[in-house]
Order: sequence, then structure tokens, then C-alpha cells
Amino acid sequence: MAKIYIDPGHNHSGADTGAVGFGIKEQDVSVQIGVMLRNMLINSGQAVKMSRERITDTISQSLNGSLSARYNEANNWRADLFISIHCNAANTKAYGCETYHCTGSIKGAELAKAVQNHLVAETGRANRGVKAANYAVIKHTNMPAILVETAFIDNYDDNQFLASESGRKACAMAIYKGVCDYLGIGYAFSATTEEFKESEDEEMNKRITELEERIKALENPMVYNFIDKNTDKIAPDCNECLKHLVNIGVLKGKDEGLALTEDMIRIYITFYRAGVYGK
Repeated sequence: MAKIYIDPGHNHSGADTGAVGFGIKEQDVSVQIGVMLRNMLINSGQAVKMSRERITDTISQSLNGSLSARYNEANNWRADLFISIHCNAANTKAYGCETYHCTGSIKGAELAKAVQNHLVAETGRANRGVKAANYAVIKHTNMPAILVETAFIDNYDDNQFLASESGRKACAMAIYKGVCDYLGIGYAFSATTEEFKESEDEEMNKRITELEERIKALENPMVYNFIDKNTDKIAPDCNECLKHLVNIGVLKGKDEGLALTEDMIRIYITFYRAGVYGK
């Protein structure tokens, strides 16, 4: 069993808040991905500790306090691996995913490569590669450490990916598989991509159905059957009016009813009562 420290980047408030793009915040997305990753790793029998477990968590109101608290806790816990999760930001044009390790860390580079390979495969984001850097949270840790830049939150396409639950799951799955590869352990069946895709397909079908219903509602705001009880609420002689208009050919529709708004029906009733359509 490995001890894995997950660090969802940034804070809910204070000096160390993250990037923002198209209404979503880096500090929120990092936690959402981190929680999914935690559950996958625990399901695989690993021990996990997180710097932030809720979107509203703030470690420190200062930048230095925020950074030092993360690597100090990981060091004190004697974690085997340190994973910091982030969203990138640049000039709205940059896009893709990349993974950092501390300069000179051979094991960190191995972990970063394992995660980056899966990040590209699982997310479909552009491959920006594995890079070395001296970010505080991966420089001052006593264990192999990586910083994952999942996608660019200020790039519209990347942002929409991060805003979706399926996108965040893909990021978590990629990191999970990379960690498993690095540790030399198998993937837990209950955390496979296939199972997540099943739930995603169900969710997608549900959304498609809802969208189709909305479209139908816009095209046919209200469908009244000839003997629909709803029409009685508009006027006592509503059904009589509609039947008469159908019989004389003013209205045409299928057996299941006529697609009419309430305002349209009221106009027809007014003309009907005035004798415009005859008797």
C-alpha cells in the first residue's frame, strides 16, 4: 500500500486563488478532480491524504503559507507520492495538457511521464509534454512529486472540457492510471474507463432526451387534444370551438391534437363567438 498525497491547487479565498475562465474557477476544478482521484486510489487499496477536500477549503490567506502547508504536511505524513492538480492559463489561445516534475528528480520524471501518457489518451487534449520546473510544492517535497496542468481554463475548448463532469473524470482517471503504472499495480475494475463511460452514456442520453423535449416545447408550445381537459380552463366552449374549426378546415392537425398556444386559442375563441367562422 502506497501513501499518496493529493494536492488540489490553490484556495477558495486569500492570496493563493487560481485562474478563472468562462465562469469556472481553477481552485474548484482541482478539488473536484482530486476527490475523484482519491476515491479511485482508495478503491485500489492505497492510503490517501488531501490538502483540500472541499471547494470551500482555504489552507492559508498568504501565498507562502499556502504552499508550505502543502509540502510540509506531505513530508510529515511521509507520503510516497505527491500529486498537485491544476488548470493552466495563458493567453486564451494556448491549449492542451502537461505534467511537471522537479528539476533533477529521476523518479519524479518517471511518474510525470506515466501520468502524461494517460492524460493525453484519456482526455484527448493536446500533448504539451513532460517538463521540469522548481515549483515550491514539488521542489520541497521529500518524495517523487508532480504538478499536473490538466488543461487551459482560459481557452474555450479546454474550458468546456474542464467544466464537464466527464472531462474531470477523464483527468482523474488519467492520473489514477499513471500512478498505478508507476507503482506497478493493476487498475481496479470498479474504476475503469469503461464503467465511467457507461454512466456518461446514460447521462448523455438523458441530456439528449431533455434537449429534444425542450426543442419540441419550443416548436409546439402547447398541444391540446380536441377533448383535452386543459382547454376547459381557457373557456367553457373551447373544445366546441376547436372541433368546429377543424370541421370547416380552418385548423388541421393529427389525431393526437393541435399544437396551439393559449394565446392563439383565445383569439380563435373570440372570432368564433363573434360568428366570424359561421355556425
